[in-house]
Amino acid sequence: MTDPVREFYMNARDYDLISGHGVAGDVAYFSRLARGARRVLELACGTGRVTWPMARAGARVTALDLVGEMLALARERGASENTPVRRRVRLLEADMRAFALRERFPLIVIPFRAFQHLLTVEEQMDCLACCRKHLTRQGRLVINLFDPNLRILAAHMQSGLPGPVTRVETRLDGDERLIVWSSRTLSPEQQRMQDQWVVERFDAQGRSISRRLHTLTLRWCYRFEMEHLFARCGFRVLSLEGGFDGQPFTHGQEQVWTLGLA
Repeated sequence: MTDPVREFYMNARDYDLISGHGVAGDVAYFSRLARGARRVLELACGTGRVTWPMARAGARVTALDLVGEMLALARERGASENTPVRRRVRLLEADMRAFALRERFPLIVIPFRAFQHLLTVEEQMDCLACCRKHLTRQGRLVINLFDPNLRILAAHMQSGLPGPVTRVETRLDGDERLIVWSSRTLSPEQQRMQDQWVVERFDAQGRSISRRLHTLTLRWCYRFEMEHLFARCGFRVLSLEGGFDGQPFTHGQEQVWTLGLA
């Protein structure tokens, strides 16, 4: 069976260009947490956007990702770091749904909605079970999700059609251009959204160099759904914030969960 996570992440550089900005304030937030914890396990680290800043903050970071190409780009990113920072990072190819390390951590983080790549309750529970096994007794698990905006979802579902095609153009080095066309389809019965991305690169003369299609599928998760899931998996909610500056939870923004063992 095809794994939708692996399908989307076939091209790590495209991912970096499309989604490498993350959510405003998240890097500083996770870096502060890492500084206090000193040892961190990061799941679905991607190309290391959050990994290396946490290491710069002084933490030893074990970072996992399912796709080797993502980790290769993360290592490339780390090549410019100084030796002490590089030595604090361990990059491992592993699945967030099934991993086993001989270590427990005072902090486990799942940044940038990565948990929402888990499309079934079983996958979510598998991931949380692994987190529970790797968290110290007083440790913290921090997960960032987007909160589904019901107004936008309702308007989209009422039409019964895929969302409008959007076009974003980015200038690259050497006068190359990257153009990304995207559209979104919703499945309310499964609480899933599927984005189709066509990524085309043009040279300085405007000739097409490459064109790739990526599919990204995410499951949206409601606040109280998550509370029940966490309780079912042996966690207690310590806090729910609506962003990375301590703001209260607000519908349609961010879900930033901090969990401890029950």
